[in-house]
Amino acid sequence: MPKSDVKLKEDVLGELDWEPAVTEAEIGVTVKDGAVTLTGTVPSYLEKVAAKRAARRVSGVRAIADEIEVRLITETGTTDEEIAQRIAHVLEWNTQIPTDEVKAEVRKGMVTLSGDVDWNFQRTYTHRQVEGIQGVVSVTNNIHVRQRPAAQDVKKKIEHALHRHADVEASKVSLSVKDGIVTLSGEVDSFAEKDEIVDAAWSALGVQSVVDNLSIAE
Repeated sequence: MPKSDVKLKEDVLGELDWEPAVTEAEIGVTVKDGAVTLTGTVPSYLEKVAAKRAARRVSGVRAIADEIEVRLITETGTTDEEIAQRIAHVLEWNTQIPTDEVKAEVRKGMVTLSGDVDWNFQRTYTHRQVEGIQGVVSVTNNIHVRQRPAAQDVKKKIEHALHRHADVEASKVSLSVKDGIVTLSGEVDSFAEKDEIVDAAWSALGVQSVVDNLSIAE
């Protein structure tokens, strides 16, 4: 039986309270028909991301609308140039990031990442590193993953990865691959299972983007 909206709200608030990266009490939660809306203000982009991830972990959440605003407190005087310098240092000192192939532009604290990498983990790792930098208010990840293997090979590797995951019922998932774009469809039980499937799709070399059409069962 699906959770009531009242119970879902209670569970989301409990998960936000449990999440150590979320320290602000100014996050509002409303729930309607399993869809959660997060509102309020937080002092950093990293906390905004942590709040959304906490909500995704709650069983029964079917959709999330993120309306949290980042309102910098200690970093109000941070210039785009200073943020860009901090990003440059992060890119330079992380061996997992191909520095020469990843670029960042900063405008009013909003960062846009671009470039080409071989693996999706490099794309997501760069995003994670940048979102924690002081002064950043949002991150748009336009980093491109190079396409390499044939579509059929990519599909087989993803299917094998799904079958290896104990928490994923692979028979519920259908996928197609065209021009490096993986499209997922089917019905899953939770956001956690949905995230595992999307991560498995991204794990194949040559995947450039993943279209997530998976729905969460009521």
